[in-house]
Amino acid sequence: MQSTGDKYDLAEPDLKSFTRSSIKTKVMLTLLEGGKTASDLERIMDTRASTILHSIKSLIDGNLVEKRRQEYILTSIGRIQALILDDLVNTIVTINENHDFWLSHDMSAIPLELQKRIGMLGSGEMIRDSPETPLRSLEYFIDTLSQCREIQGVSPVLVTGYDRMISEIVTAGVQVELILTNAVIMAMASEQKVMLNELLLQENFRLFCIDDIKISFTVTESFLNLGLCRHDGSYDLGMDLIYTGKKAIEWGKMLYRHYRRSSQQLKQI
Repeated sequence: MQSTGDKYDLAEPDLKSFTRSSIKTKVMLTLLEGGKTASDLERIMDTRASTILHSIKSLIDGNLVEKRRQEYILTSIGRIQALILDDLVNTIVTINENHDFWLSHDMSAIPLELQKRIGMLGSGEMIRDSPETPLRSLEYFIDTLSQCREIQGVSPVLVTGYDRMISEIVTAGVQVELILTNAVIMAMASEQKVMLNELLLQENFRLFCIDDIKISFTVTESFLNLGLCRHDGSYDLGMDLIYTGKKAIEWGKMLYRHYRRSSQQLKQI
């Protein structure tokens, strides 16, 4: 079995080729969208054709790009490398945009496969409480949920008004699936057992229980609301990330399915 160092040595020439040339990287990423002529690349990249063609020659020599008629396209190997580059660039952009959030929160609740694909989230909006608006993130969350048609949520915490809000949106016909910790379900049942059992009779509501978790998120047809625990284990109610877009929602649904597989459906409390 090759060591990490040995594998790096084998990949080093290609890695350095891209990290030393932004033009090569941009050409590869642009060609992911489909074949392009030299004039197309010049217009899209806003770079002189002579500079682009110099990099393309190197990519052709490396069997990453080929020319068909007047267009340059990625080879099968080039496409694989371009996809990996695209993932890497998207991941760096996603993390850097909300660097403090990712650094100060525990990411262990996100499975490794989805951590690798975190670039799918893209650009997000930080919803943060402040001394002047201590409930801003919660109010934003409740307001946005009331406008959705389909909701899948996971939570280890119970916030004031959450059970009433869920009852209202289920009654309004929204499709709702919730995965809650045993502790949260017990807390809700102690106050609203009758209401919970009435909800469980509705065709558009399903409830699942799970052991203790370190993440809270909601994914709908239009957005992903993501919250995490701090490194000390406490859940951060005052800071959420909101992501929109097809890929972010797809990522959120994959995360939901991960927890769905580890949960148990409840028919009655």
